[in-house]
Amino acid sequence: MASGLFIDPTTLLRIAPVISTTCSLWFGWDQYEFLQLFLKPDIQGHSNEMLPSYFNTFFGRGARRVVGLLLTTILTSAANLRYAPDGLLHERGSFIWYSGAIAFALGHQIYVPFILPSIKAITGDAKEKNVNELKKWLYVHNWRTLTVDLAGWACCIVAAVKTLSP
Repeated sequence: MASGLFIDPTTLLRIAPVISTTCSLWFGWDQYEFLQLFLKPDIQGHSNEMLPSYFNTFFGRGARRVVGLLLTTILTSAANLRYAPDGLLHERGSFIWYSGAIAFALGHQIYVPFILPSIKAITGDAKEKNVNELKKWLYVHNWRTLTVDLAGWACCIVAAVKTLSP
C-alpha cells in the first residue's frame, strides 16, 4: 500500500490552522488588490456607480468565506488544545501558540464596528461617496490584516512547528 501518499490525521490536525490562516491572509490580500482598483483616479466616477452592486455581491460571498476560515482556525486550534496527548503541547511550548491563534482569529471580529459603517454606506449606495467609503474600508481592512490576521498566522506556524518538531 502507498502509505506515504496520505498525511497522518494527527499531523493534519496540527497543520490545519496554518492552512486556514494562510487562506485568510491570501483572501485578505486579494480583497485589497482587487478593491483598490476601484480607487484609480481615472475611473472613480464609474467606481461610485459600480461599487454598490459589486459590494452587495462581494460581501454575500466573501463574508461566508471569511467566517468559514476563521471558524476553521478556531475549531482546529481548539481541537489541538483539547485532543493532544497530555502535556505534549506544554512540553513542546506550543500550547500558548495555539491559544494565541484562537485569540487572534476572534480578534478579527474586533474590527467589525469600524468596517460596518462603510459596508452599509456602499451597499446602500452612498452615491458619490462610495469611493471614499471604500478608502475607509480598505484602511481598516489593511490594519486588520497586518495585525490580527498576520499575528494569527504566525501563531499557527510556530504552534505547528513546535508541536511537530522532535
